Amino acid sequence: MGHEHTVPGPRGSGTVNDSEDAAIPSARMPGVRAEDGGPSSIPSPTTADTSYAAGALGTGVEVLFTTSERALQWAWRVLQLARSVVDSTPRGDAYIREARACVVDFLDHIPPHVRRSVEEVHVFCNLWQAVGVRLRRRGGFPAGDDVAWRQLCEDVELLQRAAQARLGTAAALQQGLLKDLGRLRALALSCGDSANEVTVGMEVFTRCISELMAVASAMRRAWEAAAGELAESAAWLRAGDPAFSAWLAEHLVAAEPAWERTQKIARWLRDVGAFAGQP
Repeated sequence: MGHEHTVPGPRGSGTVNDSEDAAIPSARMPGVRAEDGGPSSIPSPTTADTSYAAGALGTGVEVLFTTSERALQWAWRVLQLARSVVDSTPRGDAYIREARACVVDFLDHIPPHVRRSVEEVHVFCNLWQAVGVRLRRRGGFPAGDDVAWRQLCEDVELLQRAAQARLGTAAALQQGLLKDLGRLRALALSCGDSANEVTVGMEVFTRCISELMAVASAMRRAWEAAAGELAESAAWLRAGDPAFSAWLAEHLVAAEPAWERTQKIARWLRDVGAFAGQP
């Protein structure tokens, strides 16, 4: 990102500077038809291989999983400490009740979203590899080969829709963590200067949730980048330029190793979760 690339496009070759704003999906879907002469309102796709998105998702999903595991450990620790306090003083207090409620809400909603995030990365990588296999089997994209062009359009749009759909899980995870974080910070203010094992445990748990929130935000941005680049590529494909079709097919295949590495990470995390008894 931020450097110049030269790629074929519907109007021939062109050089563009792309920016962070180019990853926003809402700016990527103009209605384009072959007879329009090309989508003149958007730049050519300079990072259509999305290798950087694959790397970001691979790193992000691993950190997401390990950070959530640490948060889980502290969640169970807080529940144990809170239970011992309640057992010794059956009436308990408002702080203990709210602390337990926060932890239980986290346990009910966040770990399932994390596991789903890992699974969705794994499935998307499988999909990318399937597209790569079809492209390698087909070979070149000679001018006038409408069957090859239509198949490539369908493949790119399939990948784009799959990436876009995963934004739903990423957004749900981010919103859930944002709610938890706001509740935990309000709870920390309510306890004043009092310090005991429960308040210390809740402080560490809150830091874990804050870290998890940052990772979830990075994951959402990575999916947005992948969906945006694929949407841009789909728009250019609809212009029907054979040179661009051939160029894009090569770049999709070239990106396959990056997605394969990310798939291995996601598969390993999924297996680790299974060994730990997670559903």
